[in-house]
Amino acid sequence: MRKINYKDITNQQLIDVRTQHDYQAGHLKNSLNLNPGNFKTYATYYLDLNQPVIFIVGSEEEGHLEELSESANELGFNQKNGYLLIDEVPKEDLQTTETILAEDFLNKSDDFILLDVRHPDEITRPAPEKNLVNIPFEDLVNDYQSLDTSKQIFTLCGSGNRSTAAASFLESKGLNPKVIEGGMKAIQEIGK
Repeated sequence: MRKINYKDITNQQLIDVRTQHDYQAGHLKNSLNLNPGNFKTYATYYLDLNQPVIFIVGSEEEGHLEELSESANELGFNQKNGYLLIDEVPKEDLQTTETILAEDFLNKSDDFILLDVRHPDEITRPAPEKNLVNIPFEDLVNDYQSLDTSKQIFTLCGSGNRSTAAASFLESKGLNPKVIEGGMKAIQEIGK
């Protein structure tokens, strides 16, 4: 996979494969956060197989490039793919994803949407019911328009990986979601 210069990015699909926390701290606008573990599962829901993909990596993810390239080929991406080192992107060109502590979320009294992106079959720890909307992450690409965008959207999953991915997608659609840090695991810990 060839290394891409930041200045050479035009209309390629940007997939940031760094951890949720690294992504939240600073990422390129319109990049989708799919880590190496969930790229193969969700890429075809969100990406056009006929458009080139650029993987955005930090030094920790460089070792996954061969695996990501193989996964992209197996999924049928037929354009030349490349990668970009996030450290080579000017800091002023990065944006952040807002997060909220689970305890602060649970204390909210205003109107909002709690978007649970877990699939119903995997929900063993039920989410708080107030303003709850369940749209599995794989369906969000088609169903996000059903969300009331006049309300603050908080994304939730089991631990925070998919909720960060969901927030990255919603950001690309012009929304300003907040990720509940630690997901249901953190919410459950507070309830103990």
